[in-house]
Amino acid sequence: MYTSQEAISSFITNIRATEPGNDLHLSVLKSQSQTPIDINLKPTPMDVKDATTPLSIGVNIAPNYVGKQMVKASNPIDAVVMAASEVTEITSQTARSIFGFLGGLIVSGGKTPAGTSLSGPIGVLKTGSDVVATNDVYAVIGFAAAISVNLAVVNALPLPALDGGQLVFVIGELLTGKKVDQRKQEELSSAALLFLLLVSAGTAFGDITALVK
Repeated sequence: MYTSQEAISSFITNIRATEPGNDLHLSVLKSQSQTPIDINLKPTPMDVKDATTPLSIGVNIAPNYVGKQMVKASNPIDAVVMAASEVTEITSQTARSIFGFLGGLIVSGGKTPAGTSLSGPIGVLKTGSDVVATNDVYAVIGFAAAISVNLAVVNALPLPALDGGQLVFVIGELLTGKKVDQRKQEELSSAALLFLLLVSAGTAFGDITALVK
């Protein structure tokens, strides 16, 4: 699933990177056929009335999910090892996604990078309700685990308003032997908190807009 999602993100990035008015060449491999079908599409803005909206080819794209396999541990130690491995993989994927998004945000001058999106509490609740609606207890547990990992990774970011930022101050004091100026620390924390509030407001607006559409 992770590999599929990365491939989809890359594909969407290529679509949105196409120059307006130019064709996008695709080679589509249909079913088990070994002969790809070559097609040319002209990406258009998602909102035809607003040429500044991201380009789209007018199709919904999702991971090519085939199925799932239940993996059972043979003993408690094996269960701990398997669980730790899975948590490590999810944490790694989450960290790469978040840092990739933030890096793209900086490169693009504050604009959301093509092929990426960020959801706030409203979007998370919507996704959670969709997961619960599947009546799959394993999917619900997996979703809860993913949320926990996301919160842990975000909280570890080196922003003064978060635990990761406070840890940076502690390490700085440990290395320099001097206490960080309390006023400067409060100013940095306030600026970081304002940034987080702006991000939250932006994600809430995006989530509401997506729900309305």
